[in-house]
Amino acid sequence: MSDIVKRFTSKKGNEVLFRYPKVTDFADMFSFACDIGSEDTFIALDTPPTENEEHDFFEAVIREVNERESIYLMVYVQGAFAGNGRVNRGKGRHRHVGNIGLSLRSAFRGEGIGTELMKSLIDEARVLGLRLLTLTCFETNAPALHMYEKLGFRKAGVTPGAIAFKGQYIGEVHFYLPLVND
Repeated sequence: MSDIVKRFTSKKGNEVLFRYPKVTDFADMFSFACDIGSEDTFIALDTPPTENEEHDFFEAVIREVNERESIYLMVYVQGAFAGNGRVNRGKGRHRHVGNIGLSLRSAFRGEGIGTELMKSLIDEARVLGLRLLTLTCFETNAPALHMYEKLGFRKAGVTPGAIAFKGQYIGEVHFYLPLVND
């Protein structure tokens, strides 16, 4: 497995790099988790983690990537940490299924980085031998919904009111993407 997965230029002319994490990336990860948790955007994390919580999470990420139990890509834009994407392999009878997700700093959204990150995660999931990817999305996150459908994800359904977000209960959309043709 190569550490660097992809290099490209974003729609806004920024140099972008996707790579697997290194032990030295903890400070970037913690800063990002605090920032994105404080932003109160379309992610499950509703409060910033403590440093210990993020450290435990980061150690688990490194271990799972090394054991080929997950995919985790760091996103750097112009050399600055901008976000991440992950595929978690299922357990037991779900071992062939990966749950995929990503998050980017608000300053780097709308540049095509999320789409390229999803494509890279899908490619890496195929290399890992996964047969199916799943994800969930806030029903009100129109840009993400559009991207997932554009990439071939199929809507499996909506759980009404599943997400408490900014004083409302909104639907959670469930998607899947077959990676093999049976």
